[in-house]
Amino acid sequence: MKKYLIILILGQLYAESGFPGFNAWTSSSRLAMAGAGLLIKIPVAAYGNPAALLINRIFSTSFVQYPAEIYGQAVAIVFPKFNGGVTCALRRLSYGVFERLDENAVSTGNYISSDTWVNAGYSKQLKNYPISYGFTSGLFFSNLDSHHTTALYFSCGMIWFWKKQRAALGLSLDNMGFILQSISMDKDILPIKITIGITKQLFHLPLTLAIDGVHSLHEHHSDIFIGGIFRLPYDINLKWGTSTLKFGQNIRQEIWKSILGATGFGLYFNYGAINTGVGTYFYGTSGWVTGLDLNVRF
Repeated sequence: MKKYLIILILGQLYAESGFPGFNAWTSSSRLAMAGAGLLIKIPVAAYGNPAALLINRIFSTSFVQYPAEIYGQAVAIVFPKFNGGVTCALRRLSYGVFERLDENAVSTGNYISSDTWVNAGYSKQLKNYPISYGFTSGLFFSNLDSHHTTALYFSCGMIWFWKKQRAALGLSLDNMGFILQSISMDKDILPIKITIGITKQLFHLPLTLAIDGVHSLHEHHSDIFIGGIFRLPYDINLKWGTSTLKFGQNIRQEIWKSILGATGFGLYFNYGAINTGVGTYFYGTSGWVTGLDLNVRF
């Protein structure tokens, strides 16, 4: 029963009616910031502004564990190409193993349910202007027993930089596309959304602050995310975040659940060419989600 509750919550994460996995965590860095920091490049994250720059050669992988044996895994590689950066990623969200029942409620075996994304993206900064642009395109596969859904999706974005102010402003349009194959009798709709984000490196604190707004075009619903990265001594970063999703997750049972709902935090370490860390996120209704990221420059 708890497994079905978690899947239901994933579907309500951004008030979307279909394909809840598009908004699920596949990166501990993103969940540690509770969904904020969309202008910060995280190759294994489920979403973010495609114009975010990262032109070093990087291998990235992540593992995220939800309650009820639901898992998210991702692997990505970033490399410079065409005077910009190319990102190729594979992400998978496994909802677990379920019991198959016939019309008489007799068990006939087990089946699995999962979502898989395969995508590639490109980002580049203009030569004469402090503006970067980027796009991401990929295929989405959803598997429920022997039934399959396939979709083609596309995202694009731009980011404006102000170096003197140590700030950036970005805008993106995400998850445009169409369904190639569907198991539903109803018309499936991809969760298209518009995002706007701001990042600012503070002058008097070792903190990068991020504020993002996400608006669903189909649900006409908006949420605000705020988070940050504290740069601590010994190449340690403390990431944190929260969002207006906490109001929808507030079940008014215990005050600590109301305060910590839709909140994330994590610790990340740099050691030479390696960056790794652990993040966690608290759903006010259903417990903790934890994850591990590993990035290696090569």
